[in-house]
Amino acid sequence: MLEKQYFVGPSDVDPFLDLRLSSLFKFMQDIATEHAEKLGIGREKTIDKGMFWVITRYSVDIIRMPKFLETLVVKTYPGKDMKFIFPRFFQIETLSGEIVIKASSTWVVLNMDNHNINMNPFGGDVLPHEHIDDEEKLPQKINPPIELFECNKRVSTYSDTDLNGHINNTSYINYVIDCHDFAFFKDKQIKHFDINYEHELLSGEELILSNNIQNDVEYVSGKTKDRQIFNAKIIYIQRKQ
Repeated sequence: MLEKQYFVGPSDVDPFLDLRLSSLFKFMQDIATEHAEKLGIGREKTIDKGMFWVITRYSVDIIRMPKFLETLVVKTYPGKDMKFIFPRFFQIETLSGEIVIKASSTWVVLNMDNHNINMNPFGGDVLPHEHIDDEEKLPQKINPPIELFECNKRVSTYSDTDLNGHINNTSYINYVIDCHDFAFFKDKQIKHFDINYEHELLSGEELILSNNIQNDVEYVSGKTKDRQIFNAKIIYIQRKQ
């Protein structure tokens, strides 16, 4: 397990002084990358060999959203490999040990030349794994309702890309959040967030976002003209005034 402290600064929060969801995903992405390097499955075993890590699914349970000026302890550890799928878990605590967020994720390794999944990227080596009590269950497939309504359009830009030149997973989080305005989030907070990444969005492509929200459960779909990019499911609670 790797743990690291993160300070929630002004660029990490929203107008309500809550940690932005995209900032949370950035914290998790950063510590996961650092841990992969420490485990020997980082750049030398992936990018330098023509491969790269890709997140396929996330499940995030928010007990309470961290606030401006808090210092967080972010912990991460890999779960047991499932053939070519690599689970990773997260637990986020305050300095006093209060658990505020639990998350799980699944990752695969793609080949750079054709973007196909590498079924045996590390030569059969079994990665070290562990589990703790009451960890977040692994993310499941999201099945949106048939009827969705267009809520936004976005054109991906250079600033959305990551070190591999692909649209960063945190950018998709902002796309989802921007289906709603300030007034919506004045009343609602996110309690649980799931996302399935289906296909890659290329820089400069237009993304069509559609949603359906009923009884504080929302489904959001992101598509181009010819392929599904992601599906997300969000559960909201009433914001405390």
